[in-house]
Amino acid sequence: MSTLGIGGLAFALAAKDTLSNLFGGITILFDNVFRMGDWVKIGDVEGTVAEIGLRSTTIRTFDNALITIPNAQVSVSSVMNWNRRVVGRRIKMHVGVTYESDMDDIRKALVDIREMLRSHSGIANPKQKHASGHRHFKLSSLEDVKGIKATQLVYMDQYNDSSIDILVYCFSKTVNWAEWLAVKEDVLFKIAEILQKNNLQFAYPVSY
Repeated sequence: MSTLGIGGLAFALAAKDTLSNLFGGITILFDNVFRMGDWVKIGDVEGTVAEIGLRSTTIRTFDNALITIPNAQVSVSSVMNWNRRVVGRRIKMHVGVTYESDMDDIRKALVDIREMLRSHSGIANPKQKHASGHRHFKLSSLEDVKGIKATQLVYMDQYNDSSIDILVYCFSKTVNWAEWLAVKEDVLFKIAEILQKNNLQFAYPVSY
């Protein structure tokens, strides 16, 4: 009787885990949390969704490892899905110029950087409208539903220890990583040209 009781308990626990994973898989599919091929981060695991099974989800990490996560764990975890965005991969940086800089030159540089971002073919423009034929809830904006970010911010942000810092905050039109790197590189080169044009120099850490 004791043996049968222990065996029944073990079977019940195994069945409980199986059912939890099964219902977790159904939740993932019905909630459309992610699809195969999506770039996701689940807990500490980040990579591409290789397979969505009834019991588990398989992730191919960027260093080419294969990790299997029980669906019960996935269904109660916070999932970051980088593929659920149409426009906008963030570019954020602080550009430090020296304290010897003339404030009028900094003001002119800010205007030039703003104009450069507004006219850049690879940078999302906040004035551009994105139409959609699909209905969406009134409580949520189309930008939030579709994943559209186009904010542009350029301001003198802070007096740092060794520099006057300019905040540059914008989004690329593309969400592809390699294309984003190319756009960001071009923005960096253009900012360097603008600083040179306005008689500004990059600051560097100074030891006292």
